[in-house]
Amino acid sequence: FGARSDADSHRMEDIYGLATFNLSIMGVTGQSSLSPYAVSYGHLGATYGYDSIAAYFPAIDAAVSIGTSIETDSQTAPSDTLCLVYNALLAAVRGTAEPRCSFSKESYFGGRCDCGNTYACHKLLRK
Repeated sequence: FGARSDADSHRMEDIYGLATFNLSIMGVTGQSSLSPYAVSYGHLGATYGYDSIAAYFPAIDAAVSIGTSIETDSQTAPSDTLCLVYNALLAAVRGTAEPRCSFSKESYFGGRCDCGNTYACHKLLRK
């Protein structure tokens, strides 16, 4: 997602293409759905002995790609790893302590990353 002119700009929510889709609905970030840090776009892959995921996180303008040399029936290893890597990266960018996250398998395409989802509560307490 390189720099674009205003004439070429599109809302990210409108984009489905380049084999990308909204990963936010999968819960791979471990962030509250109210948080801008929950937004992510990317693609999962599984083929001939490999599972992978590539994700872009617009709130911190960062991308992460994970590839494994295993192919499983559940395809959860890349999403599980993304849960931990993204939250470590997010903590480093924000200058906060790294959260303790866990991942639970929910479907063929992955599962849910849980890091406490405390964003909404902290935001309300600061007012």
